[in-house]
Amino acid sequence: MTSTDSETLADDLPEMPDVTGSRPRRVGRTWSMILVIAALLAGLLGRSLITEGSDSALVSWLPWMGRTSVTLFFSDGEYLVPVSRTVPRDEATPQALVDALLAGPIDGTGLINLVPEGTVAQSVSIDGFSLSVDLSGTYAYEASSLSHEAVYQSMRSWPGIDEVSVAVDGVPLETNTSGHLLYFYDEAHDMLVAQTTNRIRVGDLLAVYLEGPDDPRLTGLPADIESLSIDLGSNDLLTLGFTFRESLRSFAIDQPESVRRVLESLIATFSTGFPDVDGVLLDFEGHNTLGLGQCANLLNTAQLMPEVLNDERLLSRHAET
Repeated sequence: MTSTDSETLADDLPEMPDVTGSRPRRVGRTWSMILVIAALLAGLLGRSLITEGSDSALVSWLPWMGRTSVTLFFSDGEYLVPVSRTVPRDEATPQALVDALLAGPIDGTGLINLVPEGTVAQSVSIDGFSLSVDLSGTYAYEASSLSHEAVYQSMRSWPGIDEVSVAVDGVPLETNTSGHLLYFYDEAHDMLVAQTTNRIRVGDLLAVYLEGPDDPRLTGLPADIESLSIDLGSNDLLTLGFTFRESLRSFAIDQPESVRRVLESLIATFSTGFPDVDGVLLDFEGHNTLGLGQCANLLNTAQLMPEVLNDERLLSRHAET
């Protein structure tokens, strides 16, 4: 801002009483300087938000921005349940992720740890886009297939990882996991749960998702919603086109929070397990809302994997339901 601009802005401001003997214009110039400083700080904040994840000075100054979200998979006794935690960025490492998984869920959530007590992580290493973990102790003879899935999916959630290798006492573990999960909404406990599947193609996975969950306690899209198109663009954006039916509109109007969580489950299903998919776009015949303005921010725009699938701290509210 030039001196002339500053004085013009100062002249536009109302004169304040000259209680100190200073001239009113001096007060105006003071306010001009405050406005300029505020604009500079806003610019710095915007730049820091754009580059969130970097070690900028502002990120260091604002501690809540220097945090990383990690996802751990536990169980409600039947399904895999992903929980999201945020930790200081300087404490977020693959080793810390493994340690947190072995430690289990926090008290009061009603969740159980699928990794046998007494399991030890002998080594955790990362090489490019691959993450490897070697487990020992009781894991060798007490782990189940769902235990393997919990370990695999937790490791797979580490940012930038495309491949996960799990070994037990130095011997690579042979698993049938494909890395694909079907997410549905458990309304009674207000959480997303995941079912394992052997489907490895997007079209096959979508067909199974639209069939809906076998468990009546879980919620997916209304049964009459059909797939119209599947397109993976050159920018690695997966566009899924669906029919729009009155059942979906009614669902959105009657249960706005539930329909949002169902859309999040749909996004989560297709934004994980596919290395070629960086984002998901949901298109219900061009509708920008599903009901009376519901879910507008989740439609017709690229969506990344939801940063928080289930907030572990909130699950205790419905643990006894």
